[in-house]
Amino acid sequence: MQILYLILSLFFAGVSTVWAQPISSAGAMRYSVEIGGLGTSSPQNPFWLRANQYNTTPLKGSFGTARIGVIRDYALRPDSTGKRKNRFDWGFGLYAVANAGPTPTSDNPAFLLPDAYAKVRFRYLELYAGNRREVAGLGDTLLTSGFVAWSGNAMPFPKIQLHTPDFVPIGFTKKLIAIRAGYAHGWLVNSYIQGSYLHQKYLYGRIGKPNWRVRIYGGLNHQVQWGGHADYLIGTPLAVNGSLSTSFQDYLSLVTGRYPDALQNDRFTGFDGTNRLGNHVGSYDLALEWKGDKANWLLYHQHMYDDASGLALQNVPDGLTGLRFLNRQKTRPLFRFQRLTLEWLTTTNQSGPTFDPSARYQGADNYFNHSQYIQGWSYKGRTLGTPFIMPRTDLTPAIANGYGGNGYYPNNRVVAWYVGGIGAFRSGPTLTMRASYSRNFGSYKQPYPQVFHQLSTYLSAQWPIVKWPGISLITSLALDRGELMPDSFGGFVSLRKSW
Repeated sequence: MQILYLILSLFFAGVSTVWAQPISSAGAMRYSVEIGGLGTSSPQNPFWLRANQYNTTPLKGSFGTARIGVIRDYALRPDSTGKRKNRFDWGFGLYAVANAGPTPTSDNPAFLLPDAYAKVRFRYLELYAGNRREVAGLGDTLLTSGFVAWSGNAMPFPKIQLHTPDFVPIGFTKKLIAIRAGYAHGWLVNSYIQGSYLHQKYLYGRIGKPNWRVRIYGGLNHQVQWGGHADYLIGTPLAVNGSLSTSFQDYLSLVTGRYPDALQNDRFTGFDGTNRLGNHVGSYDLALEWKGDKANWLLYHQHMYDDASGLALQNVPDGLTGLRFLNRQKTRPLFRFQRLTLEWLTTTNQSGPTFDPSARYQGADNYFNHSQYIQGWSYKGRTLGTPFIMPRTDLTPAIANGYGGNGYYPNNRVVAWYVGGIGAFRSGPTLTMRASYSRNFGSYKQPYPQVFHQLSTYLSAQWPIVKWPGISLITSLALDRGELMPDSFGGFVSLRKSW
């Protein structure tokens, strides 16, 4: 079953997807400045102080940080409609982070640019180029534990993307059906493999008019790491003289997900001929939204795939399932609970424990690992997908060194439960909490001799300083206890000015 066929099937069945960005649009020009620091009791920083932070928090070591942001967004109408003022508009975003403390490395540099992009918009279409913080999938982008395929856990890298940032109603349906779509090309610069690229696309849809209480969403996203050269590939049956094909013909093959026309040639070896070119990762997403007078509920599921068997649903129930509650009551009690998210992640099926190269669906999907790309579905040492499938470097030395038989991600069979919440005092701080508990089984290639348990918690308070409008004091505490990662306790404190 080819990816192109599945995309077209979903489209004509009336379901599609949603690409969500954690940075929201609200005005023309906005600025932010933040100065702070993190301290930890362990060489490794707690999980929820660094996960899904676009690699702005180093894995190890206490540090000080300075952060500056500038955003020029599209102009909105001054009236209450909130519609775009012009058919054509432009904007840009810049977010710079400087960290001092840990010794800088290529994966954790002292200076980062998570946002450095420019964008233009004409009616429903937007074109942007550069680094941009974003996630992919259907779910709660604010409190999620991390979307399965594209979570915001790794540092952004340069992309060019043409997409519809909002759902676009299909005219003849009288706004009953709306779609959202995008297509991108990216450069995985300064990576462990030189000159590799990213292909990315998504297609999502919504059934239900804007004023309906119940609306249905669905669709998929598809990412492919492809091309590049590495010395470790020289002399292996995985590449031609250490290089992976970057021809346009082969690009069309990986875009559609079909097998190449030849078993091998002067561009690629039999490894690509018997498999699809590139490292394919993505998810099917479904969601049901209910909008009430006092609450908004969103139930969602992201079914992950890593190869053809996942595309054919041989790995059910693997993926992320979530429920988000949003409080819409207008009253302002002493303490108002604003948002709650519950999620369950399972990655243990993987289309069965046996890899059969002669079978149609080979099994043992071995999530996020890849033979040609030895650091798998990662960038700059951080997982691009769910942070619960973590690199070997995140694990305790006893587990990382004792059970090292499954590549960059030795523990990709995980069951995790997660809860996140936000609430605010009427005349006080806004509180954010996160807690996760996971059971970790290793991999089919090298199972752990026992289940390793892991608990990670986080509590943060954002205190508005009344005497200084626009300035907030942010205090955060996080704790890791368990057998998978080193025990750690840490805190983050910062002052942030926004205007």
